[in-house]
Amino acid sequence: MRLSLTPTCDVWRRCDAPALSSGVSAVCWLIPEDFEVRATAYDTGRGNLTRIRLLSGHDLKQQVKSDGATWLDQRLVGRDKSPLAMSGFGVEVRKALDRRTHELVRQGHASRTADGARRPRANLILTLQQQEVERAGRELAAERGLAFAPVQEGQTVRGKLLGTTQLASGRFAMIDNGLGFSLVPWRPVLENKIGREVMGMMRGEHISWQFRRTRTLGIGI
Repeated sequence: MRLSLTPTCDVWRRCDAPALSSGVSAVCWLIPEDFEVRATAYDTGRGNLTRIRLLSGHDLKQQVKSDGATWLDQRLVGRDKSPLAMSGFGVEVRKALDRRTHELVRQGHASRTADGARRPRANLILTLQQQEVERAGRELAAERGLAFAPVQEGQTVRGKLLGTTQLASGRFAMIDNGLGFSLVPWRPVLENKIGREVMGMMRGEHISWQFRRTRTLGIGI
């Protein structure tokens, strides 16, 4: 992911800190997947308590054409109401939102009123997420020689946590239940569970995970 920021932005100062220390100034970086972890560690080392939120793992161009629930879609339906700047990245986002609306209309997920206003379909985010998970899930399952097993609302998913994959709709956990392959929303609580058996229940766009405590039995001689 490529991120462009202004020198007045707090994230700019964190990204550019290594470069500034060596006398080099930059305005564009390739952001690694663990950027949040690195930035938090950097701030902690300086004694700062800073919270960083990754808006999307996809750039604006990718989001415009995506079949998943993107950050642009979150803004279109009003879930993300953070203000946009009147210049720079804010302008790029506004243009991307307009292009995304055209794409959603083309895909049949939105319409425009007579006065040109946007009108997304009801349950747009959930519909797009399910659409992307279905496509990506089948592709990933085929690569592993498994059948894709979609998880429905209220359904319990159980199996081995193989790892994660980053989609436009967010980060998802890959589960192998021995009979099929499933993709379910990721949660940080799974970070140390990769390679282990997990169980959870699908609730809307999220999943509620349950973990059993393991007991170690010792025999005294």
